[in-house]
Amino acid sequence: MPRRIRTAVFNSELAVRLQAVSGPEPIAALNRVKERECGEPLVDIRKHCPGVCVSRKCLPYLRKTVAEKLSQAQEALPPGYKLHVTTALRTKEAQQALFDKYFAELTEKHPDWSYATRRRQTCRFFAPHDQPAPPGHCTGAAVDVHLLLPSGKKAELRKPLTGWKSARSLATGLSERAVRNREILFVAMLAAGFSNCAEEFWHFSYGDAGWAVRIGEPECVYGWVSLSQ
Repeated sequence: MPRRIRTAVFNSELAVRLQAVSGPEPIAALNRVKERECGEPLVDIRKHCPGVCVSRKCLPYLRKTVAEKLSQAQEALPPGYKLHVTTALRTKEAQQALFDKYFAELTEKHPDWSYATRRRQTCRFFAPHDQPAPPGHCTGAAVDVHLLLPSGKKAELRKPLTGWKSARSLATGLSERAVRNREILFVAMLAAGFSNCAEEFWHFSYGDAGWAVRIGEPECVYGWVSLSQ
């Protein structure tokens, strides 16, 4: 008989703090955010964020202020723990490819669905590239982060849930270990000034349209950006 995993609930004070900077971010709300692009440059987080681990497949660039906040979050972690960045900057072409690929998969799997339904379902998982508000990763303001233990191993953040069932930041039914590790991650990132996507516990941003919608700001300071700028 498999070992039964004990589940836990999140610290109530942290849950309230998280909910204050995390919430629904419908496309219409994102498009209403006024963009005041500040022109801040991108920096290489491999050099700018000592102590932070960066995935080999990651395009390792963020806006300078966002990178500084990532370093602050790293410093706020308990001794030995490290942030592991899996996605930082994403080009518009890469974003479009991800969106189009999933849309095509839905078209093949559900040929009876209308175009609107397929697009709506695709937008649940991939931010559209053809709206006024650019996807967070395409602004250099969003970062996907996980947690590494002092041993160097990946911290447990999902069990016993799997896939998208484990994606919500305050998902219920997580093991005690997963809740504890998520709290370590959330506390550090929130302390640095990031907001969190309620549907993706790993996704944080500062200064983009998503950040603005989550915290109730009418304006954002980062828009489309590319390495050639």
